[in-house]
Amino acid sequence: MTVTAEFPFIKVTIDTRGLQSLARRAVGNIAVVGSTGGFGDAEPGVPLQIGDEADARKHLANLDKGAIADHGKSAGPLYHAVRAALLQDPAPSRVYAVATGTRDGTPGPDGEPAAPVPDYGAALAAAAALPVQFVCLAGEVDPAQLEELKNHVDDVSKAGSARMGVAMVDPDLAVGDATFAAAANTAYTQVKSDSSRMILVAARVKVDNGRPAFDVAAAVTGAIAGFPPHASVLMKPVREVRIPLEGQFTGSEIKELAEAFIIPVIDPELIPGEGLFLGSGRCYTTDTQRLYVDVVRVLDHIEFLLKAGLIGAIGDTRIDRLGMQGLRSRIDGILSPLVGSGIITEYTIDIPLLPILEAAEANRSPGQVTTLTAARTERVVEVLLTVTYAGSVHFLDINLALKS
Repeated sequence: MTVTAEFPFIKVTIDTRGLQSLARRAVGNIAVVGSTGGFGDAEPGVPLQIGDEADARKHLANLDKGAIADHGKSAGPLYHAVRAALLQDPAPSRVYAVATGTRDGTPGPDGEPAAPVPDYGAALAAAAALPVQFVCLAGEVDPAQLEELKNHVDDVSKAGSARMGVAMVDPDLAVGDATFAAAANTAYTQVKSDSSRMILVAARVKVDNGRPAFDVAAAVTGAIAGFPPHASVLMKPVREVRIPLEGQFTGSEIKELAEAFIIPVIDPELIPGEGLFLGSGRCYTTDTQRLYVDVVRVLDHIEFLLKAGLIGAIGDTRIDRLGMQGLRSRIDGILSPLVGSGIITEYTIDIPLLPILEAAEANRSPGQVTTLTAARTERVVEVLLTVTYAGSVHFLDINLALKS
């Protein structure tokens, strides 16, 4: 029989499982999907990460000595949208451009040949795998096309890659006898998301050759993405957009748009100088429980942090007292930094199995024994979390009393 020698006297076995890095989720990445207009070298359905405006010119426009050829006309909607997003301050973390191919459109009422239209479906399918939190369609104002964007963000979010879509109302929308807000809500009602995944913005910019002179949706996408999830989008600045004085919304129009869950782009009189700001902070949704953009972003952020932080517990944490106490500590480690950074105010953690496991086995009731047995048999542990979120002030109701 061999007896192990004492030398080297001490043996240390190193377990590196605790050093496994946690998955991280960006909160300000965007994808812009649209037509290049036949300019540049971007291939349809192939996402490109665009670092700056020069990079956008290189891939999305035709150049002449470094400048856009033909006096700036050799660039399509995708370039202008990406540029508008990049020039926001603060800017989005990353910007991806996805060029579309073309497909046949709808024939005219008198049998005219169908004009080709961007194939958003294929490009959005390519964007599904991108690590982005916002998606918009370059220069698009057609509700039928924007419905594809709504379906994309709804479906991809349900599959686990949470994101929001940003769309713009046609600034040249025919309103007839209705108000602009009522006409917009009627025209774009199919774009409204049941899961609060859509943001609809409105600005009466100039229209050149049937297209908006400024891509408001792309600019707003970049503007929102530049702020952290818990920042309300209300009164956040929007750059690289110009609205003629006669096209600016009146006070009643601003209120009507906000009440229709459409975000107006406004130039407030109370802010010195000239500048455009978001006049509401609401999603274009049927779900009033998740009405505000920051609420949806914070929920998405917390959901990802929980999944990334707890994946290590799967297949490793045992359903016993120490295991459930360790699980609670893991969740504490995920949520407590959110309190420290001001994202949430407070939280509570309830693991129904933990009181049962902390009780002596002889003192457990038959119902507790059944609950514990079922959990161990099915290997399912229920955790109830309550998070308190303090949103930003959106309206001040001031009562001023005058005394002599």
